[in-house]
Amino acid sequence: MPAIVQIVLPGLFDLPLEELDPGLLANDLPHLNRLLRLATPQSTQSYSIDEILKAALGFDSLAGLPLAQAFAQVEDQEPGHLLLSQAIHLQAGLHSAVIVPVQNNQNNLQDIDIIINDLNDIFKVDCNITAVTNGLYLMHLKGFAAPTHYPHILSVLGKTANPYIEQSRQVLPWYQLLNEIQMCMHQHEVNAERISRGLLPINSLWCWGAGVLPPGFNANLDWYCDDPVLNQFALSLGLNPESCANINQVDDSVDAILIDLRLIELLKTGVAAELDLLLIDIDRNILNPLLDAAAKDRSHLILRAGYELDFEFKPTARMKFWRPHRNLSNWIGNSPEL
Repeated sequence: MPAIVQIVLPGLFDLPLEELDPGLLANDLPHLNRLLRLATPQSTQSYSIDEILKAALGFDSLAGLPLAQAFAQVEDQEPGHLLLSQAIHLQAGLHSAVIVPVQNNQNNLQDIDIIINDLNDIFKVDCNITAVTNGLYLMHLKGFAAPTHYPHILSVLGKTANPYIEQSRQVLPWYQLLNEIQMCMHQHEVNAERISRGLLPINSLWCWGAGVLPPGFNANLDWYCDDPVLNQFALSLGLNPESCANINQVDDSVDAILIDLRLIELLKTGVAAELDLLLIDIDRNILNPLLDAAAKDRSHLILRAGYELDFEFKPTARMKFWRPHRNLSNWIGNSPEL
């Protein structure tokens, strides 16, 4: 029986088509176009990175994807009380606040560290906040369980925070603590100095990754990913992360998950990359070897991209040669076809 390889590629159906050459979409992404043409679309409600991975791992019953649990630093840090935290700018509007990233450059990271250290001192009765890596922190709540409704930060950048603020009211101690943290950040001297220099104030934290792993999870799949947070999570599941560059070595006797966050990072954080070259790289170095394996009856592919549809490519899909040619422009901004 062919191995099932799930391709997690968030952001693929959020691309700005107006910035891409139609010729690129039609001619330079042959493997993506073949998958979109021959695969069977299936409706899905998994839009965020967390929901996609929960579906891929069979964790549908979990309230949240427990990424923070993988970063527990001491035994007395209760898994259900942990959150990953990252500094953001909440840009207030007339009726909403938009979540804006704070770039991970040296000056910003220094400012964030100063603010976080002060918050850790001020709120030491309520929580501990410790550094994980540049710009990423682990928050341990002391008096109550962490809220699980916050998705991965890349799934919310550029969106309104209002739905999550409303959900936070259901966990009143957290809602009060976060409000007090935001007030301290708003008044912090670092932000006064940043505003004087024309920089965005660092006025809130985005906290996500709460939850607890189900007992007795027995991982039996290969994991391909280059994101350090997700790879730490994989290690906590007993998996051995491999780089996406090694996908051509996939074992056709074991199911696998490949997670590539480069597209959504480019779209949400403005990382230095050329979109057309990135798409070509994904097409040639990820989709090409996977489709080649499927053509040899070695794998069964499922593309999950946080879109209204997942795309299932079974080895028999290549027989659907009668289907019309398709590329991303047939899906983005158009009604999905089932």
